Amino acid sequence: MTTLRVALAQLPVRVGDMAGNATALTHAVATAGSWQADVVLTPEMGVCGYPVEDLLAEPEFVRAAMAATQQVARSTDRTVALLGAPWVTGSLPGAAGARPAGSATDTRERGLRNVAVVAQGGQVHGAHAKTLLPTYSVFDDARHVEAGPAQQDLYRVLTPEGPVTFGVLVCEDVWSDALVQEVRRGGAQAVVVLNASPYHVGKQRLREAAVAAAARSAGVPIAYVNAVGGQDELVFDGGSFAVDGDGVVVARGRSFATDLVTVDLPVAAEVDPSWDVVDLGVTHTERCPLPPPPLTAPREVHDEVYTALVTGFRDYCTRVGLPQVVLGLSGGIDSALAATIAVDALGPDAVWGVGMPGPYSSGGSVDDARALADNLGIRFDVVPITDAYLERHRVLAGLLTDRTGATGQPVAWENLQARLRGTTLMTLANATGALVCTTGNRSESAVGYFTLYGDSCGTAPNPLGDLLKTTVTLRDGTVLPGVYGLAQWRNDRAAAAGQAPPIPAATLTKPASAELAPGQQDSDSLPPYPVLDRLLLAFLEDHASARELAGSLVADGWDPQAAAGTVDRVLTLVDRSEFKRRQVPIRIKVSRLAFGRDRRMPLANHWSHATAAVSVEPPMA
Repeated sequence: MTTLRVALAQLPVRVGDMAGNATALTHAVATAGSWQADVVLTPEMGVCGYPVEDLLAEPEFVRAAMAATQQVARSTDRTVALLGAPWVTGSLPGAAGARPAGSATDTRERGLRNVAVVAQGGQVHGAHAKTLLPTYSVFDDARHVEAGPAQQDLYRVLTPEGPVTFGVLVCEDVWSDALVQEVRRGGAQAVVVLNASPYHVGKQRLREAAVAAAARSAGVPIAYVNAVGGQDELVFDGGSFAVDGDGVVVARGRSFATDLVTVDLPVAAEVDPSWDVVDLGVTHTERCPLPPPPLTAPREVHDEVYTALVTGFRDYCTRVGLPQVVLGLSGGIDSALAATIAVDALGPDAVWGVGMPGPYSSGGSVDDARALADNLGIRFDVVPITDAYLERHRVLAGLLTDRTGATGQPVAWENLQARLRGTTLMTLANATGALVCTTGNRSESAVGYFTLYGDSCGTAPNPLGDLLKTTVTLRDGTVLPGVYGLAQWRNDRAAAAGQAPPIPAATLTKPASAELAPGQQDSDSLPPYPVLDRLLLAFLEDHASARELAGSLVADGWDPQAAAGTVDRVLTLVDRSEFKRRQVPIRIKVSRLAFGRDRRMPLANHWSHATAAVSVEPPMA
């Protein structure tokens, strides 16, 4: 059986670090060569990082990326290296530079392609340009580059077992069964794919299912390399893999870690090529034995999500050069989990917890915060805000007193407490060169249950910003862990390792409260979190209408009027809070549709999701 020995070089994404990326790529190519690999795959845009956004509009950036790619290409020997990079369309070799049938949808010239450069023996022999340019979710490829033509060059290598012709695709291209079938009909015996595929819960299963289906439909094996590491709000989770022509996974790399997986991939039968083929010649004249290819088991979902949050938080803080954080510890579940993630990402010496009790804080809250800090081994200080609050209240109350003697809405005084806490944390961060870590969750962000410039204050990514308060199950059965579920999982993991659980039991069991008013609980202002989270998930990710949401509550035994009122209230809060969500720190993405890049809504908006379902007539039967 003829095989193609493929090395999957799963490398970190480091935007703009041309020198560091080139060094990592060169080392990976050399390591693949030591295993006598025929082809080594590296991540999409691995030379410059991904996504680089509007840096692609800067000619100097593109020139530096192309120069770094040439530098890596000069280091190649017999192993064929596929290097991801941006490239000026007019200087592309081979069919990758051909004009596509359809290009951008506006008149602006892009002049760039997202390519896999094919290098061997110190030279660039060709390039494959990404054909399908996604603009959904977090992607904006068509903003920056032109689409490559569907029919591009194939490549032939002479392996110790005989000649093999392979085709190259880039990321989105492999999600199209039709495109994979075209490559196979063109003459490819194997398909190799460069990817920078960002994580969300369940993504690895979706990737493998899509690639396996494409392999089966075309009858061709596919090797898939992915990037790894955090970039702004995105996390790349690795998990590179290969499937045979029947769609069976034959190799899988580690998740959330740098890796190099080498596998002998059985290739499909030869067909007479109808596409142009670039003959690269001999790779290696012999093959050293390989250990059995790894089939790393996928992580359990809580482990997967937690590791994604730690990876994204760590990589952002370290890559911006500020690997220290300060955060408020209230004794509540959100700040406890955020602090634990920060410690797991940066270490206890890099995390500073600050308790800021106000006039309505309970003594137990400070005690629970101190217990958490002791368990984590982090610095903890108490900075009361009561005196500052009373002074500001006295000064401002005189300005707000009306004829009845009232002093404004109570929420204004609640928000004043939160903003005093935000000011305290920002001052400490400014003085010490630390980042401020905010601790709000997705449930609160959805309905605006937070204070701008108060508990939303932050300069580090929000580790909880894409987590609902409670664990929910998606329509396809995928579990999306919530704040409580992840906190309990982290405690259980510690106990299983013979360590003290970091999060105090009292924190896990106390009713959620902002403690900004006497006896306040979140349930005073919001539906119970299990109800709220279920509605939010169906609305945000499944785009359920108000009528459908209310119907789901009625099916659970709710009174129809109460169900309609609850849905109306929740959706009205979601709509009215868009301006607040625009002004908060980035959130590490773990859900399929996160706030931020995934969901783009107008701020000035007269459309109401709460009333749309009853104001629009249903279609005629």
